[in-house]
Amino acid sequence: MDEQHGSEDFRSQVQRLVAEGKLTPEEADGLLEDHAPTPPDLHNSAPDTPPGSTQPGSAQAGPAQAPGHFGPSPSPDPARDLTLRVSGYSLTVVTDPALAAPTLSASEEGQLTLRHAPDGWHVSRRQSPEKNLNFGSLRAILTVPFTPNFVHATVEGGNLTLPDLSGDLSAEVSGGNLKLQDAHALHATVNGGNLNGGNLGGPAYATVNGGNLTLAGSVALTAGVNGGNLRWAGVLGSGEHRVDVNAGNATLHLGAGSSVTLNAELTMGSFRADFPTQRSGSFLTTYHTGRIGRGDAHLHCRVTAGGLKVVTA
Repeated sequence: MDEQHGSEDFRSQVQRLVAEGKLTPEEADGLLEDHAPTPPDLHNSAPDTPPGSTQPGSAQAGPAQAPGHFGPSPSPDPARDLTLRVSGYSLTVVTDPALAAPTLSASEEGQLTLRHAPDGWHVSRRQSPEKNLNFGSLRAILTVPFTPNFVHATVEGGNLTLPDLSGDLSAEVSGGNLKLQDAHALHATVNGGNLNGGNLGGPAYATVNGGNLTLAGSVALTAGVNGGNLRWAGVLGSGEHRVDVNAGNATLHLGAGSSVTLNAELTMGSFRADFPTQRSGSFLTTYHTGRIGRGDAHLHCRVTAGGLKVVTA
């Protein structure tokens, strides 16, 4: 099923979505400009809300939970699940409850497809970008009449912007940019490019093999950094958490209310914390331990030829 329209209709839709508050003027500029959108600023892209908090209408609104505790992921829902494959174009997903069904509008006709399958709604490109002379100039808006549940996203060059999700995001970024508001949980692999995430009501599972992953807040973390950069913020209050850094950099910001026991093993790398830690071990391999609050959560870190920074402010 194709839902594309000409560039004039696309421009009108973007302007309408701005007027209705569903797109920001900056997002509209990115969709309408004549050149490919620029990557997001990783230093200024985190939401204004602090880790663990929610905004009115957010998918994470609900009874407050103790730090480190989270409920199970929602069940799959084919009526609200999305599979998005972005290769060399820009896609922005917005919600509009007034619609009867999802619609797809693009700046060029015949380039993208929208179809419904047993596992949900799918958006993909008709042909590979290598065969398209207008690489990077294609922009599209997917408007859905619901809060997306599970989203499976693949970004291979281009830009994907997502609204709040009620379920999990499973993402692979191999170039380009993915920007997420809030979700229940994140399962991500970043091989290049940038992934910027908001607040998570549940855990984050991430592998960074290059590129940059920035998360504004979650209550659980399991991550491997094999090159590239991980910037994570959240509140840890219980459970087991792990970060392995191999030839990359990780910065962990433990928010107010965290109760953490830190154990870090360092081999040919760098470690820094802004709270008291004890050091032991040999010249080649050192061990660092520290505690914040009662130390209820356990954060295990291993650094090999990389850098780890753990901060509270």
